[in-house]
Amino acid sequence: MDNALIDQPAAAPAPDQAPPRPGESDAPARKPLGWKVDVRSLALIALLLGASGTYRYWRDYQFSTLESQSRDSPFPLKEIPTILGGWRMVDGAEATLDPQIARIAGSTDHIVRTYQDAATGEKATVLVLYGPALLVFAHTPGVCYPSVGYKAMAEPQDVTIPGTEGATGPLFRHELYGRSQGGAVQMSDVFHSFRNGGVWTPEMASRWKQFRYNPGMFKIQVERTVKDSEARDEPAFDILAALVAEIEARIKAAAPAPSH
Repeated sequence: MDNALIDQPAAAPAPDQAPPRPGESDAPARKPLGWKVDVRSLALIALLLGASGTYRYWRDYQFSTLESQSRDSPFPLKEIPTILGGWRMVDGAEATLDPQIARIAGSTDHIVRTYQDAATGEKATVLVLYGPALLVFAHTPGVCYPSVGYKAMAEPQDVTIPGTEGATGPLFRHELYGRSQGGAVQMSDVFHSFRNGGVWTPEMASRWKQFRYNPGMFKIQVERTVKDSEARDEPAFDILAALVAEIEARIKAAAPAPSH
């Protein structure tokens, strides 16, 4: 009996079905992807790119407008009183920065005044400056004083000014510089701080990413001529606290009323 699984002739192909050619598969051919899928993908990508570009343009416009609006001080710095705590401005002792120096320092408004402490009689030169944060923040005493021949006479110290109204713990940097003049050493006791985004701190380099949102900056610098490094800080704290409080009060008064 013939084996049913061996030596059986192959079935003849159906009349209407040709045998597959060598190298061809008899699997059903895949349909090519339709153009509709690609067009939809491209349309979605274009829509996302367009939305992203529009958002970036809108944000850049917002930052540009904010920068333009923040170019000028919220209030004229001449409004700062001539009496600050126990200090009174010396008559006629008000100056202005050289225009080129003011431009380099980024100033759009500033005051330079000499005040005298009624209790001790000592005097202090007060600089208050406002301008674009990107220009103002780098002008610290640590850069400016050595450039005109001063040397640091002590390690800088950061101090929180007590008794300040309108601000939380403003931080100032206290530095001592000396320069030989006429056979003697002239010593300058210097305090400084910057205000940006509601924060008072002597070091703004680490906050540069905030400048787009807060493009304006205040700077306070107070210098006293002292005989030695043991000069008392209390008189300087008095005028610094008064300056910060005055600036904060005027910023608040100049702020637009919240919309309801």
